[in-house]
Amino acid sequence: MVKKNLDDIMNWYVKQRPNYINLAQKVESIIREVLDSSKMSYYTISSRAKEIESFINKAEKEKYSDPIKEIKDLAGIRIITFVKSEVYECAEIIKPLFNVDSNHSIDKSKELGDDKVGYRSVHYVAELTDERLKLPEYQLFKNMQFEIQIRTILEHAWADISHDRNYKFNGVLPPENDIQRRFSLAAATLELVDREFDSLAKEISQYEKQVEQMTVRSELDIDINTTSLNNFLSHVFKDYIESNQLEPDFKKSDKKIIGELNSFGLKTLSDLNNLITKHELGFYVEQSQNFIGLLRNIMLIIDAEKYFKRAWKKNWNGMETSYVKFLKTKIPDIEQILEKYKVDLLDDDGLLISFDEDDEYNEEDEYNEDDEEIA
Repeated sequence: MVKKNLDDIMNWYVKQRPNYINLAQKVESIIREVLDSSKMSYYTISSRAKEIESFINKAEKEKYSDPIKEIKDLAGIRIITFVKSEVYECAEIIKPLFNVDSNHSIDKSKELGDDKVGYRSVHYVAELTDERLKLPEYQLFKNMQFEIQIRTILEHAWADISHDRNYKFNGVLPPENDIQRRFSLAAATLELVDREFDSLAKEISQYEKQVEQMTVRSELDIDINTTSLNNFLSHVFKDYIESNQLEPDFKKSDKKIIGELNSFGLKTLSDLNNLITKHELGFYVEQSQNFIGLLRNIMLIIDAEKYFKRAWKKNWNGMETSYVKFLKTKIPDIEQILEKYKVDLLDDDGLLISFDEDDEYNEEDEYNEDDEEIA
């Protein structure tokens, strides 16, 4: 066996590493663009070129007679998903993008087997396709391989913990205090939790499809929750969403707005649907940026007195005068209602222009940006 010259190997990688950094970034960009265009859910995507010290430590190992050709992860891309089913969905989308080396690509869950617990993720070793290599910006990456890892958040946590702790004991944990057994139990617990999250995600997806189908059929005897409400509004106000007049988003205030709807007396989608006047959909959307503003618009226009008495509960503070003028076209006494419930009026600069609880004029008081406007 020819003895490896580690100095030559290191010098080669020092020169080549900038190209591997570039390759990793290019591949990350390709994957990110395709996953985003496919509306594929994922947690993070990252890339790196192996550090020089890490490469040399690996090259020193006896198993590598020709490290430059045999080490496949000099450029690495990692996709972290939320649940396990997304790992395989990502894999199916990513595989056709590159020339995958099946001899060096593995599914760690299959390799580990059904009777053991531990690190499970999908690893692909790949190269850019011939079609992509014809492009000038990719030509320098010919014959350069990279590794793609796809794993869940919990698999990522397990990999990091096991690598950090287990390797400090050279891969064998001491028997004292049942450390090895407890370590295995911890791994099994993570895997069970991972599976349960995946199962829950699938059930939620099935519920979303069921609600969507029922909404289309106008079968609306469904409790109001985030999923059902999102599907209902997306269906009823589809034209306004597609024309970018309305953003289909609750801005993380879905719990708050559902509480307001319930307090207003709306428990089911049928209740909400019966409240909406179909020929006034455009009016509900006007002055609304998103689903939060839309639903508050609906409640205010239907019965502003009832809204402030039963549902408002000071969930938001301040109403701009331009919005008051808008509401006045439907609610002639809106100013008296706002004064009755001591709702602050704001000018276009966010300054208070109403009387406070002590009836003192506060034109100079600035509206607190942390408080929520009606939106």
